[in-house]
Amino acid sequence: MPKPYSSILFKSPPDIAQGAWHPNELRVANEARGEVMKEQPPYVFKPENTGDQMSIDDKASGHDGFTILSNTQTGKIALMMESTKCEEVEDALALFENDLEKVKSIGCDMSPTCLKVCREKLPQAQRVIDKFHIMQYVYDAVAQVRQRIQKGLTEELSKGKQKTKKDKEILSDLESLGRCRHLLSQAVQKWSKAGKELMCQVFEKHHELKTAYLLSQDFKNRYDIHNSYKSRIFIEKDLFSRYEKVEKEKIKEFNQAVKMIEKHETEIINFFNLGHANAKAERLNGKMQRFISNNYGMKDKDFALYRIALYFS
Repeated sequence: MPKPYSSILFKSPPDIAQGAWHPNELRVANEARGEVMKEQPPYVFKPENTGDQMSIDDKASGHDGFTILSNTQTGKIALMMESTKCEEVEDALALFENDLEKVKSIGCDMSPTCLKVCREKLPQAQRVIDKFHIMQYVYDAVAQVRQRIQKGLTEELSKGKQKTKKDKEILSDLESLGRCRHLLSQAVQKWSKAGKELMCQVFEKHHELKTAYLLSQDFKNRYDIHNSYKSRIFIEKDLFSRYEKVEKEKIKEFNQAVKMIEKHETEIINFFNLGHANAKAERLNGKMQRFISNNYGMKDKDFALYRIALYFS
């Protein structure tokens, strides 16, 4: 019988090439029935890669979802498993035993799964949500304001049976709103000359969109480096002033973003106190995606994951 191609190309043992290279078995059992519902080994299990600052993130590749625990300081993976379910991730983290006690801060997003896992398995670590995830909600609010204005103009256009001069103005306005969607998530300094002219036209006609944009930039400016390592009281007061400003402007799309920020206020404040960003975890995701693309995808999933484990851990 010929040897698997992976063992020839990379001189890896046959058991590794056949997918039996997992160091630990993870069993998900139904205690009531006494049955093993699922046997799944983590693709990466490296307790030696744990450190003071860790990040937990999920990654989608095709129809598969992965949970990745990585060291923020070294950029190496400590755990990678093919599951995003809270119970299964907790079972996998239990394999680390005392190694997780050294973790002082853990970066994560606002998903309930990540936050629950961090609370249950890393109670001593301070949870940190960085600006990337917060600004995503804020920019979504600005985009929703733009879409609401577009919808109103489209409805107004559809009411008229005959084309008029006003209809031409509405069509021009709709085109400008469509072209400015990417500029609304950028700082003014990054706009080109043509971009500035376009935004001046849009903001002149739609003051509410201008207010929404200024609110988003105000939130973004709070994350400047000179605001890091400030006292907790100062940061809480600063956040409260942002809430008051949003309430004063009465833009309904921002209410959801503010509620989300209020809900995770403790984790957001920890970002300013610790300066621990989840950017390296997001960068690791990007590197893995490029690695998969450059190696012709994941047709042979086990072997592809073996190579990822070898390269990133």
